[in-house]
Amino acid sequence: MARAARLAGSAAVLLLIVLILFESYALWRAERVVPDVLRNASQGELEPSDLPRRRIAMLIQVEDPGFYEHHGVDFSTPGAGMTSITQSLVKRFFFDDFQPGFAKLEQSLIARFVLDRAMSKPAQLKAYLNHSHFGWRDGKPVIGLAAAARTYYGREPAQLSDRQYLSLIAMLMAPRDYDPIRHPDANAERVRRIEAMLAGKCRPQRLRDVTYSACAKLAKERLPH
Repeated sequence: MARAARLAGSAAVLLLIVLILFESYALWRAERVVPDVLRNASQGELEPSDLPRRRIAMLIQVEDPGFYEHHGVDFSTPGAGMTSITQSLVKRFFFDDFQPGFAKLEQSLIARFVLDRAMSKPAQLKAYLNHSHFGWRDGKPVIGLAAAARTYYGREPAQLSDRQYLSLIAMLMAPRDYDPIRHPDANAERVRRIEAMLAGKCRPQRLRDVTYSACAKLAKERLPH
């Protein structure tokens, strides 16, 4: 029994060493491609300043409420979920085929120790606005808020109503499930919960409460715009 325990302990230590070495290599590899990532991420027609400040605030409150306080990852703010804006950018620019599991650890480490250090918060916001995925249309991905505004509402971002804007923000959690054309009821329900949360009528209850369960009843009320 004691020998088995020692062997198990040794195997665990060996596994930890291998994991540390692998993740150290992953960080080194990420550092090497940072210049290309920054160049690609900076491309896009939309600047954060093109949107009213309150709309940027809406986006941050929904997608990453601790954005200005954390350094790439946030595993404590209620409603933040498991993916910050920085982590989303890591998934977009550092992975060809992101798969759950160890990739999540790698994503978090790159966000914390590589991308957040290399890219300012305004630059991250610009990249997020221009490179986020908003579902598919006619077999092609809809990338960026400007393309989403034109695709789903035939408008430029500045021409969107608050509810139309929030309906696009609502998609970011799960573009297929909250597509405002294919799943209008699901999208509208999420928008109502977001409106209730933004109005201060309810708040997320825990880290993973990205659906704002406490807002479900209030969402039935039509809030003023």
